[in-house]
Amino acid sequence: MNLLLVNYGTSNIRSIYNSLKKIKKINIKINDFKFNKYDKIILPGQGHIKHCMKFINENLELKNLIKNKCVLGICIGYHLLFDNSYENKLTKCLSIINDKITKICNNCCYNNFVPNIGWKPVKILKQHDIFKGIPNEFNQYFMHSYSSIFKNQKFSYSISNFNKIKFNSTVIFKNKILLQFHPEKSGYYGLKIIQNFLNL
Repeated sequence: MNLLLVNYGTSNIRSIYNSLKKIKKINIKINDFKFNKYDKIILPGQGHIKHCMKFINENLELKNLIKNKCVLGICIGYHLLFDNSYENKLTKCLSIINDKITKICNNCCYNNFVPNIGWKPVKILKQHDIFKGIPNEFNQYFMHSYSSIFKNQKFSYSISNFNKIKFNSTVIFKNKILLQFHPEKSGYYGLKIIQNFLNL
């Protein structure tokens, strides 16, 4: 299997790289966008949306690969596939998924402030092979301030809560698997999800 791991220049890819090496013997290439025989792509978490989109827009081969290949997007990698993000006012994204990324809470009355950091429950709404061997409710590690708000969209496969707001913790659209949590930092079930992605 040939896998492209994207480094936007600001992300720490060591955790996801080490997780991949633990799970399966695969050929991992980092930022080799000329190679076009990839089976899968991983867009890792951590980074600023404007910088990440600038990086993608400056690499048209990468942009085409993201549109055409099976993708796992983690945290900021999830946000990149939406129409736009309201992080830093407004950033135009890849528009693979027709919805927006917004701040998950702007209300001080819940005694909670963004960002959402730590181990939080993930509740599966619809079954998919990405959840093979995973219980209907499980904990994963989150670190974010923005997300897609749950509105019972067709692409919603799991939800989580922050400040009494439900957001989409797993989005699946065609061959795009998007996770708001960090599976590479989330122990057994996180590694299982990465393994399931590689087996799709």
